[in-house]
Amino acid sequence: MKPYFFAKGNVFFRGVVLGLFLTLAPNVGFFFSLPLLSASPVCMGTACHAHAFKKLRDPFQKPSLLNDAEDASLGLSLRLNRLEGGKFVVPFQNGLKTVYTLNPSLQFGMKDYFKKNKVPYGVFVAMDPHSGKILALVEHSSKEPRAKHLALRATYPAASIFKLITASAAIEERQVGPETLIENPHRFRSARTTLADAFAASNNNAFAEVALHYLNIKTLIGYATRFQFNQKIPFELPIQVSQIKTEDSRIGLANLAAGFGDVGLSPLHAALIGSAIANNGAMMTPCLIERVVAASGKAIFECKPKVFATAISAQTAAQLRVMMGLTVTKGTAHKAFKSAWKEPALRAIAIGGKTGSLAGDNPPGKVTWFVGMAPLDDPEVVISALIINSGSKVWKVKASNVAKEGFRAYFDSKAKGAFTLARKG
Repeated sequence: MKPYFFAKGNVFFRGVVLGLFLTLAPNVGFFFSLPLLSASPVCMGTACHAHAFKKLRDPFQKPSLLNDAEDASLGLSLRLNRLEGGKFVVPFQNGLKTVYTLNPSLQFGMKDYFKKNKVPYGVFVAMDPHSGKILALVEHSSKEPRAKHLALRATYPAASIFKLITASAAIEERQVGPETLIENPHRFRSARTTLADAFAASNNNAFAEVALHYLNIKTLIGYATRFQFNQKIPFELPIQVSQIKTEDSRIGLANLAAGFGDVGLSPLHAALIGSAIANNGAMMTPCLIERVVAASGKAIFECKPKVFATAISAQTAAQLRVMMGLTVTKGTAHKAFKSAWKEPALRAIAIGGKTGSLAGDNPPGKVTWFVGMAPLDDPEVVISALIINSGSKVWKVKASNVAKEGFRAYFDSKAKGAFTLARKG
């Protein structure tokens, strides 16, 4: 596994970064056996790399990368519970310290929200679409408290989030726009709707027609590849590849375009898709480590913005944002966001997004998605939210509700002038 974010030739830093399996505290909101920081002379460079990753040939076959005994055998287990300047900081031997990109207020706030609502499975990811910095990475399960890596698994159906790919391909390839009329066949009648209205309503029939009329399976898969499906994503953590499996037929094309294809998607990847649309088509390399600082105070590593993929043109991205705004104002996310004006932090903020829902089997249950951004005219934060309702017919919250709370928490912390550790109760 090649670490994408190391400077070439920096053998010391490679040893530093690859030497430790870091387990983040449960109250922070996620556990990861994470190959990060150690400067131990007994575990450096390639030898340490081999030791760390020899058991990770198929890390998503099990709920965790390493079990507790294996974690303990490494002798290093740290918790993100120290703050400096409003950031999580982990100190290491020889005076090194690592500063993380996470917003503590948002991280803790969303973890508390999941706990309060006792979600069976929930994931929340927030990121800066222009820098790639991860602002929150929260996962929680009341159904399976020891579940790990929920944000990195691509075992969840992409559902109607894939309509973002279909719309991108149709707009970019054939100059279809939000006001283009699309056939909207029903069982007893035929009608037409605009692409924008079909998108806002997540109209499956209309999106199947879009693909059959304007696209083919090769083109649609090509745009999915641009958005990094079937591709490895560079990150400090191993992200499971979001895979597409489909047949080359009209039925296969229609199902894929409408969100019924055999497509897996991880919440972190979903956030990157939203970020590309927010950032005029450019997908930035995501990062969790903001910088590594030596004892002298000099930064020996910094996360710097870097484009690793261009998915679509800026013009196509702008049209997608318009349609994502309609999803919130009158479409499938309207119910969750209609009271947003009551929240002081959201009163003047335009939000856009895309919802999705479908039954999944790993873990089993009804999956709901929301991928969105704000402010819509110049996005500064992108959110990916996933809720799986397993074993119950009653929904306490869906992904759109989670996203609304996430936007509120983000803009509230921004209005207060700092990312603080203030927590309720």
